[in-house]
Amino acid sequence: MKKFKITNYEITSEKISQELRFVMISDWHNVIFGERNKPVFEAIQKINPDAILIAGDLVLGKQEAPLLPALESLKELIKTAPVFYAPGNHEQRMKRYPQNYEASFLEYETQIKKLGVHYLENEQEVLLVKGEKIQIHGLKLPYEYYKKGSKKAKTGPKEEELKTLLGKPDENEFHILLAHTPRYAKEYFNWGADLTLSGHYHGGVLRLPFGGKGALSPDFVLFPKYCYGLFKKGEQKLITGSGLGEHTIPIRIANPRELVVISCKPKRK
Repeated sequence: MKKFKITNYEITSEKISQELRFVMISDWHNVIFGERNKPVFEAIQKINPDAILIAGDLVLGKQEAPLLPALESLKELIKTAPVFYAPGNHEQRMKRYPQNYEASFLEYETQIKKLGVHYLENEQEVLLVKGEKIQIHGLKLPYEYYKKGSKKAKTGPKEEELKTLLGKPDENEFHILLAHTPRYAKEYFNWGADLTLSGHYHGGVLRLPFGGKGALSPDFVLFPKYCYGLFKKGEQKLITGSGLGEHTIPIRIANPRELVVISCKPKRK
């Protein structure tokens, strides 16, 4: 049976007064754990999160791949906590090129929204929990930012472009940004995210034993920056998860699949 680990992070912020707990999922890609993913759902139920945050690529963007595994997973996840879901490059690909896929992504999107999933494409929703008001944003970058060698991918989005896509964050509120690729972490920090959650790099495929640095991204970039773990800029944080699944080259060396748990605690002034 395929296995996964639970990775815990603890962060603090002056913008919250109560402890909040989130589960972050990325890059599941239709991988099945045990019987119908029961080990994953049971683990999340035990964690009892205030919200489940999906940083893209729940689906597998291949012609023969069904959307049913992702839909069935969301049906279970929504029973435990509110679900906020931003697209990854696989969701974007399926929606952008529907003629290449047997399954209809638009139908999938309609169904998950009916379930109550907050599917965010350059949109923002407010999570009200324990007296806290948390702003959650889902980023959908233009698809060119994922294309290897493209001009946009090399330069990255400008701060003004992110403001156009996401709006301008209120400095007095706590903002979580679901941004699938961590490649543009500096831009996310500059935009103003308090906590950014990413995936995409699958933990670096091979992780070095000392320091945990990822050696290779899925698009064959050696030692990509912001590949895995917790990164900081002042009070701002970025967490990149290694994901629950993989595709095409199903190799993981010293790089287990994972669920990410984030405890957000008030920072004493």
